[in-house]
Amino acid sequence: MRKIFAMILCLSLTIGVIAGCSQGDGSKGDYAGTYEGTAEGYHGDIRVEVTLDDDGKITEIKVDENHNETKGIAEVPIEKIPKAILDTQSLSVDAVSGATLTGDGIVGAVADALTKAGLDPAKYDFTEKRSDKITYEFDKDALPEKEPKTGSVTVTDARGREVEIGLPVSTYAMSTMDVIDYIVPLIGEDAFSKLVGSGQDGGNGLQGYAELYTPIVGEYMNHVGQISDHNAPFDLEMILAVEPDVIIVNSAMGAHRYVMEVESQLAEAGIPIVLIDIPGKDQTTSVQDTLKLLGQIFEQEDKAKEVATFIDDQYALLESKNLTERTDKPTVYYEKSGYSEIYGVTSPSASGWGTSIAIAGGDNIADPLLADTAASKGGGSTIDPEYIIESDPDFIILTGSGLGWMDNHKGSEPGVAKFDIVNRTGWKDLKAVKNNNVYEFSHTTNRSLYGFQAALRMAQIFYPEEFKDVDVDAIMKEFFDKYTLLDSDVTIWDVRINEGSK
Repeated sequence: MRKIFAMILCLSLTIGVIAGCSQGDGSKGDYAGTYEGTAEGYHGDIRVEVTLDDDGKITEIKVDENHNETKGIAEVPIEKIPKAILDTQSLSVDAVSGATLTGDGIVGAVADALTKAGLDPAKYDFTEKRSDKITYEFDKDALPEKEPKTGSVTVTDARGREVEIGLPVSTYAMSTMDVIDYIVPLIGEDAFSKLVGSGQDGGNGLQGYAELYTPIVGEYMNHVGQISDHNAPFDLEMILAVEPDVIIVNSAMGAHRYVMEVESQLAEAGIPIVLIDIPGKDQTTSVQDTLKLLGQIFEQEDKAKEVATFIDDQYALLESKNLTERTDKPTVYYEKSGYSEIYGVTSPSASGWGTSIAIAGGDNIADPLLADTAASKGGGSTIDPEYIIESDPDFIILTGSGLGWMDNHKGSEPGVAKFDIVNRTGWKDLKAVKNNNVYEFSHTTNRSLYGFQAALRMAQIFYPEEFKDVDVDAIMKEFFDKYTLLDSDVTIWDVRINEGSK
């Protein structure tokens, strides 16, 4: 964070009072005084005055009224953040939804003032914000021109909300960059030329997508503002600055909740919110439903139906094998992001990768423990390692330990797990390990446009005879050739882990 330091040295208590800034001798533990601090906010520098007692307790924080933060929005963090710091004597305070950068600026300015007092801000729980902001410089003048509205459409989103959107949609924003995967099949390169804002994800998707797509579609990041950090409130100021015709928000990382916190302000600005939900309650239909919804928004309903039909056909192929009705299902253990002797989270059939395993005809060993428990509510959790060893699964499926959709595209450095999972205590004697039936899948695949790939591949792994005539790679190639701007070998979709090596 850029900091411009401004400090008035006071020669005496009298002069300090006149100047409005007094400073004690911090080296002797006498911190009493008022100190100025500066840090970068959303629209420039934010300046504060922090008053301390002899022991370094913060007794008052004043934010300079001469700032350039957005009126009507900045007032909230300016009121709440200093009060929270005073109440807790900590700089680790919650962000204010819609104005995270202003709030970060206030916290940074207080930290700057503490530093000038001879104190270590870390003792007040201050952590320098790791910037996930795009490395490309956002240029508001580069925003695409808006076309005159000639009509409108009312859509029903994933939460049953009826949302009216003016047509044509010439600009849009979205919760994270992976949402664009559903828009590219409908409008191609225009998905990038119309994009004006996106949130960040845990894998720095803004940068990852830029590295992948800029060589294909040309420069587009100069007109894309970052509208949220990873798993954080939306930046209302940036959304209002780019003024999209619509903002499309997926359910991942609490984004539905965060965007509804600023719904009234967006409604007042005439920016509709459309909520989508992937993988949703039914992995076999949620992607297709989303494509059809987006087809209405971008006036590409026929194209959306075509892409959805292709995906329907893949799930129909799986259903034709009657896998869920089989009585000889192989037992499967799934784990996310495990390392060394520490076990990661697993999922029952009702959620996440557990759903993909169920579609593929696997018997998930987590179901008896997690499927109906109040603690997990059908969601992910860890389970007893001894139970896993005693269950002796036929197959082990891993995700989130090395492979990732944006981690392994051409030209990138593939992720490498920091462990040799098959050497866990007791694992070498498991059937899955002895038979080399340990697999890792690209983690986000099951909740992506390409979720059918994971289900098809696992079914092929579990039932090789039934799927011996199914060429999953050829299916993926056809899909990519028809509906995307990339080649199907853009990433490593899955890999078999041999005993003793990754």
